[in-house]
Amino acid sequence: MSKLLIFDLDGTLADTINSIKHAVNITMAHFGYPERSYNEIKAAIGNGARLLIKRSMPEAEREDDHKVDEALAFYDAAYGQTYMEVDGCYDGMHDALVTLKERGYTIAILSNKQDSYVKLIAEQIIEKGIVTVAMGQKVGYPTKPDPTVPLLIASELGFAPCDCAFIGDSDVDVRTARGSGMIGVGCSWGYREREILEKLGADFIIDTPSELLDIFK
Repeated sequence: MSKLLIFDLDGTLADTINSIKHAVNITMAHFGYPERSYNEIKAAIGNGARLLIKRSMPEAEREDDHKVDEALAFYDAAYGQTYMEVDGCYDGMHDALVTLKERGYTIAILSNKQDSYVKLIAEQIIEKGIVTVAMGQKVGYPTKPDPTVPLLIASELGFAPCDCAFIGDSDVDVRTARGSGMIGVGCSWGYREREILEKLGADFIIDTPSELLDIFK
């Protein structure tokens, strides 16, 4: 029985692409690069802000680390203007989180998004007292799927990996669960196809947030 449930944010708890797309395209316009579509942003996210920006830049510019760094710094500031362009959690997700909390589960969030924005978004879309820890990408810490940070969260909250589940919509999240020794729950409503979650061997694949309540009694 899992006791700590660690959730991804983008594509798992909420649809955040439009807020990300807006900031990316502010950045692309500033540097004279072509704007990116919803589907292009959807394909580019999941591995942190730097790779998002690198993938969004024209191919000829991506190998210039100085240009990537400049664009990333601009994007970080631009996202500060757009990060709350999010219409709350996915339907049914907030109710599921409340019920899981009432059942005694500890709820955490771990995203490859910038740490400060993870905390701010979590505070805005989930009522106070539900989430114990919300973390994002920090300087000096590896991003998912590296198991370092999820294992750190578990350890600091007093849980063994076998007492934890990692819940997310992407290949990155399934790999995070497997690498951390946690139960992996794939969410088919997010930004990656169900077939990817199946191929990588998620322990459970769910189609609606309410199914979390069937897994975690």
